[in-house]
Amino acid sequence: MLPGRPDWIRDVVYLDGRVLDYLAAAAAANARWDDDNRHLLPAGTYRIAAQAITDLAAVPDDGRAGRMLLLYALPAWKLEALWDVLLVLRRTVAGDPDTDAVRELLEDLGNELFTPPRTVRRFTADLERVVAVLTLDQGPCRSCSGSRLRRRRGAGRADGRERGR
Repeated sequence: MLPGRPDWIRDVVYLDGRVLDYLAAAAAANARWDDDNRHLLPAGTYRIAAQAITDLAAVPDDGRAGRMLLLYALPAWKLEALWDVLLVLRRTVAGDPDTDAVRELLEDLGNELFTPPRTVRRFTADLERVVAVLTLDQGPCRSCSGSRLRRRRGAGRADGRERGR
């Protein structure tokens, strides 16, 4: 389930074509010439993550923003690609020496494409926001949101008993 208000994705949609596509292109070029895995993931993983963000940004807003939840089926493999990219970005922010090529590319992109410049930390925080919203529909979060909806509608309490008994 996604929030009915599309603001959560509008602020981070730049990640698809401006950041993740560049990482995909760099990984593809590197694999073609050097094959040393300096970008840590295959180009396809970055492309899938970029496409997932594009798809999420395209979910229509029906004018009732903020008053509803949208049911949207994101394939597990797309969510996994987003997680994989997020883990690489987190390693980059943490200063992992294996991420030097990713860090250099992201710092260059942040300085060249954005005014004011954006940092690797900002890219990571924005992708974390996307992943957080997408994982809100899993397990315990789903149970919690379901009980809140039942209480809102007056259909009973979270423990299954009706009100007033």
